[in-house]
Amino acid sequence: SSGINAEYGETSILESSSDPKKIAGKPVSSNNIQFSKFETKTKEDLDLMSSKKKKKKKDLVKMLDEAKKKKKEVTALQKSTDEKSADKLQDKAWQKAISMAKGEKQKDNPDLIVKTIKRKEQAKKKSKKEWNERTGGQKKAQKEKQKKRQANIEKRIQGKKQKK
Repeated sequence: SSGINAEYGETSILESSSDPKKIAGKPVSSNNIQFSKFETKTKEDLDLMSSKKKKKKKDLVKMLDEAKKKKKEVTALQKSTDEKSADKLQDKAWQKAISMAKGEKQKDNPDLIVKTIKRKEQAKKKSKKEWNERTGGQKKAQKEKQKKRQANIEKRIQGKKQKK
């Protein structure tokens, strides 16, 4: 059984399966062209890559509690006079400076976190109010359309009665 392209010197895969040069998975070279198996990423690899990119957002209330704890700790360290607390305080200052140099945002100011919480709550209230207005407007428009439809039906019935 010769294939359609047999006259051009091409053979089908079935005809050349006995050829040891063309075993699947192994490189086969012919006229400086190399055919080989491609390596692809598995789903697990893709999941690992995507999990590295995703950063979990912390709950603002948790962040506020942590910031308050850190602030209390720093004030306690500042009040104490022993050398250990001074070293800890300096170490914390260095850690903060290093993270700032890396470009990380500092989210350790309780006052700013409280402001953020209030701003988000106001945005939620505003969004809820707008949503309620939108749904209320839709219900109102629907009732008006139903009234108009009912009036048109009544008008049609009256017109039919007058014709008779």
